[in-house]
Amino acid sequence: MKGLPDKLLNNMYKGIWAVDINNKFIYFNEGMEEITGLPRDKIIGADLNYFMELAHLSVGDEGHFRELALRVKDTLKPSRYHSLQFLTPEGKLSIQSGHIFPMVNGEGKYSGIICTVESFSEQKIREKTFKDMLSSKKKLEDIYKNSPVVAFLWTAEKDWPVEFVSDNISQFGYSPEDFTSGKLIYGDIIHPDDLDFVRNNVTQLEIEGKQFFSKEYRILTKSGEVRWVAERSLLVFDEENKPSYYQGIMIDITERKLAEEALLKSEKKYRFIFENSPLGIFNFDEDANITHCNDNIAKIMGVPKDKIIGMNMISDIDDEEMKEAVKSIFSRSSGHYEGKYRNPLSGKTTPIKADYSPNISDDGKLLGGVGIVEDITARVEAEEAMIKYAEDLAAANEELKSLDKMKDEFLSNVSHELKTPLTSIKGYTELISEESLGPLTDKQKEVETTVLRNAERLKRLVDSLLYISRVHSGTVKYIFEPTSIAEIIEMTLQDLKIQIEQKGLKVERNIPDKLPLINGDKDKLTDTFTNIVDNAIKFTPEGGTLTFTVEEEEEYLHIVLKDTGIGIPPDLIPMLFRRFYQIDATRKRKYGGTGLGLYICKEIVTAHDGKIWAESEGENKGTEIHIQLPNKAEPPNP
Repeated sequence: MKGLPDKLLNNMYKGIWAVDINNKFIYFNEGMEEITGLPRDKIIGADLNYFMELAHLSVGDEGHFRELALRVKDTLKPSRYHSLQFLTPEGKLSIQSGHIFPMVNGEGKYSGIICTVESFSEQKIREKTFKDMLSSKKKLEDIYKNSPVVAFLWTAEKDWPVEFVSDNISQFGYSPEDFTSGKLIYGDIIHPDDLDFVRNNVTQLEIEGKQFFSKEYRILTKSGEVRWVAERSLLVFDEENKPSYYQGIMIDITERKLAEEALLKSEKKYRFIFENSPLGIFNFDEDANITHCNDNIAKIMGVPKDKIIGMNMISDIDDEEMKEAVKSIFSRSSGHYEGKYRNPLSGKTTPIKADYSPNISDDGKLLGGVGIVEDITARVEAEEAMIKYAEDLAAANEELKSLDKMKDEFLSNVSHELKTPLTSIKGYTELISEESLGPLTDKQKEVETTVLRNAERLKRLVDSLLYISRVHSGTVKYIFEPTSIAEIIEMTLQDLKIQIEQKGLKVERNIPDKLPLINGDKDKLTDTFTNIVDNAIKFTPEGGTLTFTVEEEEEYLHIVLKDTGIGIPPDLIPMLFRRFYQIDATRKRKYGGTGLGLYICKEIVTAHDGKIWAESEGENKGTEIHIQLPNKAEPPNP
């Protein structure tokens, strides 16, 4: 600064000061003494920070000035500052504007700065106000630093170069130096899709001469994430009434915007469901007047939407049940209606189901209700058709029961009629076999044996038919008495000895000598064992083996008849004990039978509180018939 006339500098600028490379004051002219109220001898040699403390800059202005000074140092280019506010010791508010120039040495390197004050204004501040401002400065600084609000100072140039930005710009990934160094201008971080909008908006504000304005737009963080911000700014004009700079704040409103977008999507989704629902939907207010409805409710009711809107759900409805369903809304509960509803506007009667729900605001106020109506015509018609079908089915069932009863009566009568001549045939055949009526030739004996065997077979068939008839009529009677299972097995094998010998079957017995007696009906159990042995003989090829095994278990006698016959497919075993069931027509033609034997066996064993089942590993692997009978002394449960 030596060699530069003070008079010349004082004429050029209202104030001027300079610091060296170490931020120590080397120049402070009279104009600065007048502007700041600080004596030159107290400032020369002092640090720049000391001057800042004495000047009582606001936190925003102090940060702004420091940012500008750093930029000048880094770029070696001058920079302008606007409206910095200083508080003088006398309590005056000094508002200053000017330039900061870099000083360079002979090698062109930074050696300090010169700051000029080109214009300033003063305002006297009362002592109390001055003290209040000083005492609150620290609080304001803390609030500012902890606030989510970002403070900016932009120059009114294209896309807004930044002269100051607060430290909390870091929430978007940037540092203040990214902007104050000139690497970025504010337009660089505005979302490309929103940049023209912001430009046009700002240009319009400048044209209209508006000072205060606000707008919302998107910016990009340093990592490329999109964030929504709200800007509130003040446009400052220069002495020629031209835009000079913007001073404002910016706050992140991304969460609010996302919530608004979610709400908008939800509303669109609701609107889509409302308009395209197969159900009729309508809203009514706290006075029960319909305010909105979709097309489908108009279709269900048979009237246009414009006639439905405005209809009162209480006074304009004749159906009392419907009224009661709607009135429940005003008691803050849901309502339901189902029936054939006659619409008073169209006179159309439609089977419907209607559900009503109250519409309650967040603060608990009843806003009205929502009605959802479903046309259930198809369901009602289907139900009516089902009722008629059920009635027809019941009538047919009664007819079948009558036919079944007639069939049972017929079987019973025919069985009795068949049994009488069979008794005579069997009796006379036995007399002939015993040669009571004279000796027989070998050929006659062979014929007589055949007649006797078939008479016995026919008798068992008639007995089976009689048994089934009695089961259906509930007239089957059992005579329970102590009975030996071993004796019944021996009697059965003896009665079927002729059939066993004709096929050359081998009979094996695994029966303990001493078995407990059971309470059973000897004749019915004999019929049971006769049926299962007869089946084993029928389905076992010549030369096969029948094996009877009896084991005494804890509560049962377990009887097993195993054959080496044609076997049964496992998936067909569960059907064996059904009435009239035979595995297939081929077997019926080859082996004969009525399909009643095992059904009767199951009925008899069940009456004895026992169990019967079949086991087979498959075709041509034989069959096992298992019977469990209680070995207790008491008769079975009736």
